[in-house]
Order: sequence, then C-alpha cells, then structure tokens
Amino acid sequence: MATDLEYLQKLDNPEDRTRSLIDLIDVQTVDLELAAFLVSHVWRGASYITGSGPGGIGKTTTMHALLSFVGADLPFVTALPGEVSSIEATKSCVISNELSDHPPPTYLWGDDLRAFFALGDAGHTLVSNVHADDLKEIHHQIVATNQVPEAQFRAINLLVFICLEGGNPPQRRIKDTTTRRIINKIYYSDGNEDHRLIYEPQKGLLDHAPRDENREQNCRAFLAEMIPSKERRLAEVRRRFLQWHNRD
Repeated sequence: MATDLEYLQKLDNPEDRTRSLIDLIDVQTVDLELAAFLVSHVWRGASYITGSGPGGIGKTTTMHALLSFVGADLPFVTALPGEVSSIEATKSCVISNELSDHPPPTYLWGDDLRAFFALGDAGHTLVSNVHADDLKEIHHQIVATNQVPEAQFRAINLLVFICLEGGNPPQRRIKDTTTRRIINKIYYSDGNEDHRLIYEPQKGLLDHAPRDENREQNCRAFLAEMIPSKERRLAEVRRRFLQWHNRD
C-alpha cells in the first residue's frame, strides 16, 4: 500500500513522464468541459475503467491521468495476481494495471479479476483499463467470459473509451504519435441500472448525463488555472488539486 502521492511519483519517469489530464487537454484528447465532468465524478468516488482496442492509443495514460483527482485520504493499492483477495478492508483506491489474459504477469484475469470486482462490494474505488472499444466488448470480457455478476460490473460507474480520431485501425500497437487521440464514448451507471451512453464527440455530454453544475464549475476553474502552469507531473497536479480543494 502506498500513499496517493508516492504511487503517482513512481509513475513519472523523469525522462518520459506520464501525461497528466492537463497535458491531455493541451493535445485535445479531452476538452475542458469533459475534463471537468470526469474530475467531478472521480473526486466523488466514481470507479472507472478506460478502454481501447489496440495498444498505444492512450487507455493507460488516461487511467493514470484521472488518478490525480481520486478522493482525498484514499490510499492507493495495486491489485496483483494472487494478492487481490488479501487486500485490506480499509477503503482504498484499488488499481489494476490491466484486465487481460495476456502478459505481463501483473494483469488480472479469471479468479483474480473476479476478486478485483468483488472489492467494490466493500466500498473500494476500482480503477483499471482493458482492451475493448465499446460497451458490448467490455461486457463480454468481464461478465460473459469471467462471470463477474452484473451488479459488480454496474458498480464501475464510468467506462471511458479512447480511439484515434477517425476510428481505430485493426488490433495492433499504435506507434504513430502524430494522430490525435480522443475520448469517443463514455458510458455511465449509478450502480443500479445498466450502463448508458452519456458522451460522444459529435454531441458532447448528452442530456441525461449525471451532472452537478456547481461541482463541475469548480473543477473547470481548477483545470483552467493549471493549464498555464509548468507543474504537470501527476503528483504535482494532485498536490495542487488537494490544496485548491481545501482552499475552496
């Protein structure tokens, strides 16, 4: 178990740091309005999974970028194979490197994946990413293949899908960094109902998206304040966000 800042500091390679949400706004993967919406939910404890079909699109980067805004005082715990069921009952942000039956050996599948989803019943915030392009595909992997109960799948509040602008090519790792990555679909569940599409690029956030105008406005103000800043590392953004929230 690590503190939130310790966990985020380890993700930042000094020579090739992980992009923060501020960076993703800069490169237009996400606009300010959508970023504020996502932050407002993650801050309030939303569990989320990011997805894309091919590797190299940005699902892991987006997953890590949103970690800067997880609720205060939650320790960050990495869910590793063979160790998931022993995670303590203290409410934490439990992070899986990926939900997959492929290597590397830190990924979760089968019994480990089921144990990961079961942690949501104990009140943990769950975070991961998966190779999937849409709701049907991720549902098949998690519920049909791994037999995760529907109620535990619905407890993942946000399913955020990333693609290359214009659509993903066939399954392969993408090395081209000149093509813009965009969030192209978001599905939401309150934990009781099935996931519903709440965002698509052409229409933006749909009318039935669960929104708190005041909370989003506050989050938008913070993000706008950070855009000119040189403090872009994940831990730096989190530290500033916690300070700003306490000030506010």
